[in-house]
Amino acid sequence: MTVCNALTYYAADVEVARVGCRALHNLVLAADNAVPLARDGVHVAVMAAARDHSGDLEVVRAACAALQLLSAAGDNRVQLVRDGVHGAVIAAVRDHDGDVEITKSGCGALWHLALAADNAVPLVRDGVHKAVVAAAVRANSDAEVARAACATLHLLSRAPDNHVPLVRVGAHTAVMVAAQAHNSDVEVVWIACGTLWSLAVAADNAAPLVRDGAHTAVMAAALAHIRDARVVRAACRMLQCMAHADGAAELLVRDGAHNVVMAAMAAHAGDVDVVRAACDTLAILAGAADNAVPLVRDGAHNAIIAAARAHDSDVEVARVACAALMNLTAADNNLVPLVRDGAHVAVMAAARDHSGDVEVARAVCTTLQNLSSIVDNRGPLFHDGVHGAVMDAVRAHAGDEEVAQAACSTLRKLARAAANRVPLVRDGAHNAVIAAARVHSDVVVVAQAVCVALWNLSLAADNAVPLVRDGAHAAVMAAAQDHSGDLEVVRTACAILRRLSWADDNRVPLVRAGAHTAVMAAARAHSGDVEVTQAACSALRYLSHAADNGVPLVRDGAHTAVMAAAQAHAGDVDVARYMCATLRNLSVHYDNCVPLVRDGAHAAVMAAAGGNVELVQAACGMLRNLALAAHNAVPLVLGGAHAAVIAAARDHDDDVEVARAACGTLRYLSFASNNAVPLVRDGGHVTVMAAARRHIDDARVARAACGTLLNLSRSTAIECRAALARDGVGDFLRFVCDRHPADATVRDYCSRVAL
Repeated sequence: MTVCNALTYYAADVEVARVGCRALHNLVLAADNAVPLARDGVHVAVMAAARDHSGDLEVVRAACAALQLLSAAGDNRVQLVRDGVHGAVIAAVRDHDGDVEITKSGCGALWHLALAADNAVPLVRDGVHKAVVAAAVRANSDAEVARAACATLHLLSRAPDNHVPLVRVGAHTAVMVAAQAHNSDVEVVWIACGTLWSLAVAADNAAPLVRDGAHTAVMAAALAHIRDARVVRAACRMLQCMAHADGAAELLVRDGAHNVVMAAMAAHAGDVDVVRAACDTLAILAGAADNAVPLVRDGAHNAIIAAARAHDSDVEVARVACAALMNLTAADNNLVPLVRDGAHVAVMAAARDHSGDVEVARAVCTTLQNLSSIVDNRGPLFHDGVHGAVMDAVRAHAGDEEVAQAACSTLRKLARAAANRVPLVRDGAHNAVIAAARVHSDVVVVAQAVCVALWNLSLAADNAVPLVRDGAHAAVMAAAQDHSGDLEVVRTACAILRRLSWADDNRVPLVRAGAHTAVMAAARAHSGDVEVTQAACSALRYLSHAADNGVPLVRDGAHTAVMAAAQAHAGDVDVARYMCATLRNLSVHYDNCVPLVRDGAHAAVMAAAGGNVELVQAACGMLRNLALAAHNAVPLVLGGAHAAVIAAARDHDDDVEVARAACGTLRYLSFASNNAVPLVRDGGHVTVMAAARRHIDDARVARAACGTLLNLSRSTAIECRAALARDGVGDFLRFVCDRHPADATVRDYCSRVAL
């Protein structure tokens, strides 16, 4: 008869049960017997004996010891759970909760069963975790029980479905108590920290773990065993998981978690796994806004920089180190210390060593973007080659929107320092942002960064020609077209085109490329925005300075664009000034004169002039140019141009420019015989005489005045000649000749006036 048969046949006999369980226990002491014994049902026999004689300590001890040994064999574990061994052990440990030997064997058996990943969820479902927690609390002074209990909970915690149920029954507090009670036992401490790490992965556990002080437990464990990489790594990972919970990061820093992970990094500087975990934890802690300044104050950035330098070939370290430094740059108060201590150098080195990694590139470019926000940093950053680093990144990751936006923003901020602008263009910064604009033409934040970067670069006069040569104008024109609804892009684009048009050599290429139509479209689309309107009109004014641009600008409607702008912003003196200056420049070209009058340019400048002497000068100058075209003379007088210059000459009688333009206008208008009567009737002759007397030493005024009187004296209208004689033209001519005796033109005009 076999032992199993005897146990079955004499199931009620306690002595048989004792002897049988001891015998089976002895057999299973040979590891090679474990699988055959389980196959033959030994576990079922001892479970029955323990159940039938649950009150007999000797039977239960032997049964639990046998089950512990059977479960040590990997091939047995799933079968044993399937046959309910864990239930038998739970009952034994519960019923004999004061017996340390049963507790040890029982916890050991459950530990072994939990080693099979397929058992984790069924074991928790059937309450193994509760039994182990209770055992650990009861026998917290026994290292062996603590080790088995913590190991079991650690294994069970690896199954995601178990995380919340384990915390609900206090598994976290059980391992924390065990780690504290056996703080000199590194195995217990390591397993406890590993368990807490696994439990912290579940977001729903964060609050109870923080509430019950799990973070302080792992911090204490890490400091007590700072030389043990396993403990330190588990502690850092657990803190990393907890830091993700709402509000937890601030609490962790307040309680010194960052100091613990920094100590871990220092103690295990050569252990890449520890360094990765520590840097990642610091990165998450730094993500909380209130933590950034305390972390830098306590030197977290220096620890991260040192780690990145020591493990410069490890891309994971580079990623988390750069992410941590990026998060630290979110606080303005950190920016100067970070640059002083070389954070920018560290991330630039990481970008260079891992140039193909987009995650590193993103973090690096964002870090440098933030660091360049402070005026005091821009000089050192440029000196150390930050612009080259972001340019390399945006080239290497041309298709990445985040890299492009951060790189362009960095260059934008560096270009705010006047001393950086010319060197930046010399080094090709503008080409980098132009390329980014082209690749990410549909992304508004990239367009905004590109436009502001090019705007800042354009503020240096020496950059204007190189920028146009390399296509900066085309880039901003495309941005304004692609994002015509974005006011920030449109404003900046128009402002850049205005700045670029200041350079003489740029004006013809800009019009050839359609810059004038771009600003006209912007002004039309945003007609209510004074900033866009001012920039557009100013750009057209400068573009109109180039002689070769005059006719194309009128052909494409630049004159009507500035007129519409001035009408829409009638109270804005700058818009009026730009309009008058543009129209005056355009009117210099004879071919433009008739179209300008046809489209009402003369009326626009007359309406805008008002009492502003600069506007009056421009308006009178334009009217003089328009009057040069014979076809315009009569329409101009019909439109009141003569009255406008007469009033201007009277109101600004001390301004020689106004006098010259007004007299010149009246002279050209007087060539049309049909204009003589209205000119005289409205006092044109009196105006030119007064202007010439006021500026008697100015030959141009004198000639224009005398030429006007000569033309008027040729009129066949009796009232004209009578008015000229009555109003003292003869005396005036003698006076002018006396003051300009050597001026042949004056003397010729005077000699031919017939009164």
